[in-house]
Order: sequence, then C-alpha cells, then structure tokens
Amino acid sequence: MDYTGEFQGSSLPLGLAFGLAMDEQAINHYGRMTEYEKEKLIAESKNVKSKEEMQQLIQKISDGDSIV
Repeated sequence: MDYTGEFQGSSLPLGLAFGLAMDEQAINHYGRMTEYEKEKLIAESKNVKSKEEMQQLIQKISDGDSIV
C-alpha cells in the first residue's frame, strides 16, 4: 500500500477494498459492473468522509443499486 490509501497496483481505495472483501454479495455485484460503473464507484468512494458513509456505499453495492 502506498500513502494515497490505495493498494499498490490497484485503483481501489483501501476502505472500499476492505468493505467489498467483507461482503460477498457486494464483491459479486462489483465483479459484474462495467468498467465505467467501477470508475464511477471508485470516484464516489474517494469522497467518503466516514466509516458510516463507506458502509452505506458498500450496502448500496450489495443491494445491487446503481451507482451511476
């Protein structure tokens, strides 16, 4: 991991990566997203200011709600 809070070699912010790893349904939905949807999700996750906001974002993914 570098100091930007991202995994080295990955564009996933640390909080998003951990959140997805903890929710099997969310990671499955993430895997079915288009590249465009993933980019929008990553951009949205970089604006998250709290653990609660990240949990809400992960829940939204888990529920299969559209990010775009």
